[in-house]
Amino acid sequence: MTLSRASRFCCFFLFLFTSSLFVFEAPPIYAAASNWSQQSSSWGASETYPSHKTPFGRESQAPIAPFTPGSNNLALDVGQVFLMGDMGDPTAHYADSIGTQVHYSYGVSDMFGFDASFGYSDHSDGKYSLTTLLTGLRTNLSWYDKVVPYVVFGLGFYKPNRQISTGVSLSPVVFGIHVGPGVDLELTRQFFFGAALTFHDMFGTTKQAPQGTPVEFDGTFTSFLLHAGVTF
Repeated sequence: MTLSRASRFCCFFLFLFTSSLFVFEAPPIYAAASNWSQQSSSWGASETYPSHKTPFGRESQAPIAPFTPGSNNLALDVGQVFLMGDMGDPTAHYADSIGTQVHYSYGVSDMFGFDASFGYSDHSDGKYSLTTLLTGLRTNLSWYDKVVPYVVFGLGFYKPNRQISTGVSLSPVVFGIHVGPGVDLELTRQFFFGAALTFHDMFGTTKQAPQGTPVEFDGTFTSFLLHAGVTF
């Protein structure tokens, strides 16, 4: 069964609402786990830290670590991209494939951050490929020792490329949403490792093939990616 665009938006914002309830209704859990900025003692009281810019452009000597306020976090993601449904073509049955992604996040506060990524995956020997450019909001749910579970949700642009015939392909740019959980482990104050499971929903569009046949571009897919990154 195919959901209408309005139904997809409703489901998406319902998820955001329930996620917000979870985050803001559980302050004891978040409070019980130490704040990022309160962990300097675990690294040694005499340790000095390089200055960095705060979100308002001021210099700060506070300890910087992955996903702390004012931190820049750049990662390389590699993992599996699972195509769901028919991806707009019930006769194609494109295969799942390995996908890669360059991922950037900026720590706005202890709980929230800006999230952006650029990814690519190739399926069925080039018969179908996906290029993604995504932006969203990262919400750190809590902090346990050096492990941070989080949720990312946002919007983005998707560029599916479908081979119609030999030497002929169509590649429109469509709008979509993405949402999913993840977890990060702080290895040091400069390096981190983690994994994320993300659900993507591309809103559909129709393009005309050279022979005049309408071709639908829509569908859903899920990505499970491991990532390793650096904080600066």
